[in-house]
Amino acid sequence: MLSGVCFFHSETGTEGGFWAFQDREFITASGWSYKGLHILEDGDKLTIMSPNNPDLIIWSGTISLIQYPLFSEGIYNLWIHSDQRGVDREIWAMYFINEYPAKLITHHKP
Repeated sequence: MLSGVCFFHSETGTEGGFWAFQDREFITASGWSYKGLHILEDGDKLTIMSPNNPDLIIWSGTISLIQYPLFSEGIYNLWIHSDQRGVDREIWAMYFINEYPAKLITHHKP
């Protein structure tokens, strides 16, 4: 199980953003390494904790994304590629934009 933070990954060429996870092992004072970047995929298991109390789980489940065409859906003036099934978009986005602490078990091998 990886420990790190949720974040909204967007850069030139992504044409919007992805729900992602950054492995704490690859976060340094000088920045984040792509080695620790995990774009969430269906089947990944994610646990999100409260930023004020890391022992408090506020969401836990298996990633199941509803995919959208480019430039068709957005939140907080950001284009998004997907929504997590069964979770309000504004709440889900808040976890990632505010970089809530999280744990991840990927369904695929790195």
